[in-house]
Amino acid sequence: MDQHREHAARPAGRSPVAGPSETVRHDVWVWLVPAGTLRIAVRAHFDYDRADPCAVRVSFCPPYQRQVTWIFARDLLADGLYFPVGAGDIRIAPDGGPAGNNTRITLTPPSGAAVVEVRRASVRDFLRATERLVPRGQEEIDIDAFLKDCVEEG
Repeated sequence: MDQHREHAARPAGRSPVAGPSETVRHDVWVWLVPAGTLRIAVRAHFDYDRADPCAVRVSFCPPYQRQVTWIFARDLLADGLYFPVGAGDIRIAPDGGPAGNNTRITLTPPSGAAVVEVRRASVRDFLRATERLVPRGQEEIDIDAFLKDCVEEG
């Protein structure tokens, strides 16, 4: 069963967005599909932080291995619910077409490839929670603060 937790009012630290930092985390089961019809259930964390309003983080927690985190555009995840999107390292598409029950995320790092399936409803619930913090199209980033941080970190 998927477990959804929303966190709020976490200290922001240095952020390109003015205001308090608020986050959303949804913990869900996903399925790694290494080959053919074999599917391996794995826990995953879908995270969103108002301080980085255009990005989502998805961390995969395979048993007996270290956690792996991918960061990509929230819009890519949202659009991937309805039609195939992405190129290169990250591609997202509805599994079974627009009416399918799952969303398929294909990750292709230099070391290989991974296909991950997640319940479409879980992704949709996560995205709705992120949009309560920052509606799509209303993301604001302080470019001057962002560039200053980049220069300072060097």
